[in-house]
Amino acid sequence: MKELGIYIHIPFCIKKCGYCDFYSVKWDEESENIYIHSAINEIKSYYELSSKYVVDSIYMGGGTPSIINPKNLEKIISAIRSIFTVEENSEISMEANPNSLSENLKIYGEIGINRLSIGIQSLNDNILKRIGRIHNSKEALQAIDSAISFGFENINADVMFNIPEQTVDDINDTISQLITKKIRHISFYSLKLEEGTPMYSLKKDKKIVMPEEDLEREMYYAGRNVMEKHGLMQYEISNFAVKGYECRHNLKYWKQEEYIGIGPSAHSFLGNVRFSNPSELTEYITSGENGVFERNTLEEMDEND
Repeated sequence: MKELGIYIHIPFCIKKCGYCDFYSVKWDEESENIYIHSAINEIKSYYELSSKYVVDSIYMGGGTPSIINPKNLEKIISAIRSIFTVEENSEISMEANPNSLSENLKIYGEIGINRLSIGIQSLNDNILKRIGRIHNSKEALQAIDSAISFGFENINADVMFNIPEQTVDDINDTISQLITKKIRHISFYSLKLEEGTPMYSLKKDKKIVMPEEDLEREMYYAGRNVMEKHGLMQYEISNFAVKGYECRHNLKYWKQEEYIGIGPSAHSFLGNVRFSNPSELTEYITSGENGVFERNTLEEMDEND
């Protein structure tokens, strides 16, 4: 049977970061429970695929998956296992914010999560405030220590460059500290401001100034050099890893392998067709009330694409 990835979009945040244009809504318990019910129903709607595919990766992104009740994460994983065969060595990843991670680490391991992706972004507190993050550098490092103490060794750290007033030294310091913590995978992103985000408005009103292209390039090469010096090699446009710790789910996107997306605004690639779910939570929930989820075809690819 063919291998299949499953992406779960968990669309809740406590507070939206100033640069983020991913779909999310403010968390509340009632919305969480309604969403979980719909997501499980959507998973079940793919029942016919279970005879053709085995699942080798599950990726829970957002939003902030770590803010919802871990029992609900367990329900999602259990629903997938009830429909599909999940390979024994499958990668089960969850995105997390540093300040909503530590208290449930034991439970995460027990329900099968074996990879964490922590939104560090920077270990400079001034930069974290500038981009609207709700954690500080101390909490970030404590979250990594806690995850390692609970047996998680497959940990990704998100790091961002090209931030207003950021320096090359900031990049080198953040990455060096993460490497000292034995982080084996780093996602290294350049900040791009999208229209509609608070930081885009600040830039438009000339209240912040983005780094010049030469400095952006210098930050990128500085970060890459530090990572590669310590064995984290670039394997995809924004991702670096120690050999053997490449993210299986990232590689599915990169290699155009098949995956399905669950939740509002989630995208899928199945057969030769790319399609997407309704982009708003209420629209997503409504579309699946009768068990038939609305999906919009984005692109049909041929063998030459």
